[in-house]
Amino acid sequence: MIHTHLATLIPRKAQIVPLVTPEECAIYEAQILLPQNAKLEATTEGNFRFNVLGTARSAWNKSAARVFANLAIHQLVLPNTLEMFRAITKAFETYLESIIRRYKDSLKTNEQQAHLKSKISHHGRKYQLFHRRRYLAYTFKPLQKHIAMLEQLGVDGMSSDESEKEDNQPEYKILVPLWRAADVSPWLRVFDTIHNILREAGDPQALRGSFPHRRILTGKKSNSKKFVPGLPRNVYDPNWLTREQLNQHILHPSMEAYDFSHDPNILQYVQSQIFLTF
Repeated sequence: MIHTHLATLIPRKAQIVPLVTPEECAIYEAQILLPQNAKLEATTEGNFRFNVLGTARSAWNKSAARVFANLAIHQLVLPNTLEMFRAITKAFETYLESIIRRYKDSLKTNEQQAHLKSKISHHGRKYQLFHRRRYLAYTFKPLQKHIAMLEQLGVDGMSSDESEKEDNQPEYKILVPLWRAADVSPWLRVFDTIHNILREAGDPQALRGSFPHRRILTGKKSNSKKFVPGLPRNVYDPNWLTREQLNQHILHPSMEAYDFSHDPNILQYVQSQIFLTF
């Protein structure tokens, strides 16, 4: 029943084509953090989409399962009960696992598969970094004054990384965006340190999930040319501004400087901690 009804929404051949971008998934996962968006769905009946780049039980695909279950109940005139809803969502997630396997099998070479996996993992780590900092800013009162700046920076304003293995353990060397001013990194590392402190203490303000991976400071810069426009001028590296000579209509920076200072009590507390692994 699941595969037959799904084919009426998305033809079988189109099911193994990526319909959702990593950026859309990131935005949705950030949106549902807010209490007022607790019931927000990722997709709609009129534009039904699932994500073959993620897992069958990702936030986006769980939402797709709920939307599909409601559609099936109404369109196939099935009993509108909680038991039926749960049975359809579970069956959809199971069938979606097979679609995701089909998608991976459709990639022609091992090289393509490795490249895709690396790209998804890379974006996922970058998003998780933003997601963790943003969550902490909303839940930890002394950091709430920085919410707007964090959201302006977005995922693209976070540092990326390159992975290496040390004693069979993965380590991730930080690559700072070329365009970002030096003052931004220590400002962001305070968020990470506070998160580690709260996580170690079992505080509910720390985001649940696996512990953050080990990120190593290197002083290296990312080779990506992407940048976030419209930020205060002191968020941009002055040498990058001079070198790039971007048209003001492209960069359109705000002339007002942003205050990257943290509460002195927070800094004193952070400096007193010994586990500074960001």
